[in-house]
Amino acid sequence: MTAFSLRPRNSISRRTAIACTCAVAALLTASATSWAGDYTYKSNSPDATQVLGADFSKSLGPITPKSGIKIGVILKSLNNQYWQGIDSGVKAAAKDFGVDVTVQAANTESDPTQQLTIAQTLIGKNFDAYIVSPETASNLTPAVKQMQDAGVPVINTDDARIAGSVYVGPDHELDGSQAADYIAQHLPDGGDVAQIEGQAGSSAAILRMKGFKEGVAKYPKLKLAASVPGNWDGTMAYNDTQTLMRKNPNIKAFYANNDTMAVGVAKAVSDMGLAGKIIIVGTDGIPAALNGIQNGTISATVTPLPYYQGYWSVEAAVRLLGGQKVPDWIVAPAQLITKDTMSQFYDSDNNVKAGLYK
Repeated sequence: MTAFSLRPRNSISRRTAIACTCAVAALLTASATSWAGDYTYKSNSPDATQVLGADFSKSLGPITPKSGIKIGVILKSLNNQYWQGIDSGVKAAAKDFGVDVTVQAANTESDPTQQLTIAQTLIGKNFDAYIVSPETASNLTPAVKQMQDAGVPVINTDDARIAGSVYVGPDHELDGSQAADYIAQHLPDGGDVAQIEGQAGSSAAILRMKGFKEGVAKYPKLKLAASVPGNWDGTMAYNDTQTLMRKNPNIKAFYANNDTMAVGVAKAVSDMGLAGKIIIVGTDGIPAALNGIQNGTISATVTPLPYYQGYWSVEAAVRLLGGQKVPDWIVAPAQLITKDTMSQFYDSDNNVKAGLYK
C-alpha cells in the first residue's frame, strides 16, 4: 500500500486543501536557485503558502544534504509522550539525512522561562538551523529574534505559530472540531458534554478549545455543560472529571485538549464504575491513549502524528540549507484514530509506522 492511500480522511478544511494544492503547483514550477543565507520568517502569516505533509517530500523532489549540518532543537518538554514522538522523528530524520541534531527541552510544559534560557544557550553554539516549539506565543521571542538576526532557518514545530521560516504543525482548531464531530456522531440523541482545557496561554489549547466549542455549537442536541482547566496534567484532569461527574452525572462525553489529560479522564471514569459508558476523545496520539483505545477506556484521539512533525521539521531545515524553497506551512494531519483505524498508522506496539509518506 502506498503512502498516499493512507492520506488522512476528513482531516483538513476545503480552504486548506485548495491552498495546499496551489502551493505545491507553484513549488513545482519554481526554479531551484540557491536560497542559502536568504531565509524569510513569515510562517505565521495569514497568507502563508501551504503543503500537506503527505505531499511534502514528493512535491520538492530529491535532495542531497550539505555535509556538516548542525541543527539545534528546542522542544517544550520531553516528559510528555507527544514530545517524545517529535523527538523520535527528529532523530530518525537526522540519521536519514546525515545531519547532527542537539535536542533540549524544559523540564515541564509550563516553564517558559527555562525554555528561553535553553534556547539562548543553544544560540551561542552557532547552529546552522533551529527547530523550536515555543511554550507560548511570546516566550521565545528574544531568542527567535537572535536566530533571525543571524540569518539562519528557524523551523517552528507545533503549538504556537511564530515568525519562523517554516511552520510544521496542524490546524489546531481542526483537532477540536474533529472531536466534536466524532462525539455528535456517537451521541445521535445528544446530551451534555464537557471539555478539559490545556495550559492557559498555549496557542494549541486556545485553538482546540475554540474548535471544540464551535464544533459542539453546530449540533443542536449537544450542550457544552462545562469547560474547565486541566493544564495538560493527567492528575488535574482526573480530579476535574470526578468533580464534574458528581455535579452533573448526565455528562455523556469528554473532550480533553491532549491525551495526557484524556488518560486522566479515562481513569476517573473507570474509578467511578463508568468505563465504556462515557465517550472520551483526546488529542495527540500518545501510546498511553492508544492503549486506552485498544482496551475501550478511551474512544478516540485526534493526532497530527508527532513523529512525522519531527521528521518533516528536520527535512525542511535540510532543504532550506540546500537552497530549496519550502512552503511556509507544512500541514500536519488532524487524523482521527479509533480502534478501527489504528492499524493504518501504528504497529502492534503502538509505534507510528515509518515510511507512510514518501
